[in-house]
Amino acid sequence: GVLAGHLDGVTFIDSHGDGHYFISNCKDQTIKLWDIRKLSSATKDCTPKAYEWDYRWMTYPSEARFLKHPYDQSLATFRGHSVLRTLIRCYFSPMHRSEVYIHRI
Repeated sequence: GVLAGHLDGVTFIDSHGDGHYFISNCKDQTIKLWDIRKLSSATKDCTPKAYEWDYRWMTYPSEARFLKHPYDQSLATFRGHSVLRTLIRCYFSPMHRSEVYIHRI
């Protein structure tokens, strides 16, 4: 299926290990929670971005920080981290913990 929801390149995906859920991190400064059972194989066209940026040397455009993909299929969106000069990877926490760890590489 298509990850309709992110507005820029996905940098990392981690599976929950239960065959249902996974999280993805993106250059659009979001982490999204997905249910693989709810993904669609249909692709939808989307309006091109009205901004350009390079995570290696620019901060993310403030006007794009809260944009939402018109066909977002994710269960939840997490914001608050930033991608600047590095790509952040997101991981599920161990099964017995309730936190979600965010790691930089």
